[in-house]
Amino acid sequence: MSAKLGEILVRENLISPQHLRQALDYQREHGGRLGYNLVKLGLVSDDTITAILSRQYGIPSVNLELFDIDDSVLRLIPQEVAQKYSVLPLSRVGATLTLAMVDPT
Repeated sequence: MSAKLGEILVRENLISPQHLRQALDYQREHGGRLGYNLVKLGLVSDDTITAILSRQYGIPSVNLELFDIDDSVLRLIPQEVAQKYSVLPLSRVGATLTLAMVDPT
């Protein structure tokens, strides 16, 4: 089983144990995901969270600004479904559809 996000950040000295406790306390009080709360509290950058999650789940991160997505690909997933699951179709090659997702967890 892979380590938890907070444990990885502390182990790699990206945040202190005190910052992790602060973010976990905030999470208990306000809800939300730990990574989002760490960024919101200014304890770590969004890019850092993205890189850790990408490595943890073995899923590459992408910069959507670099993609020119064809309208026919966008229509493959209904807008309501894409919003509900926070996914975006990026490309289609044969029967393979590549998606971007906000959070791979």
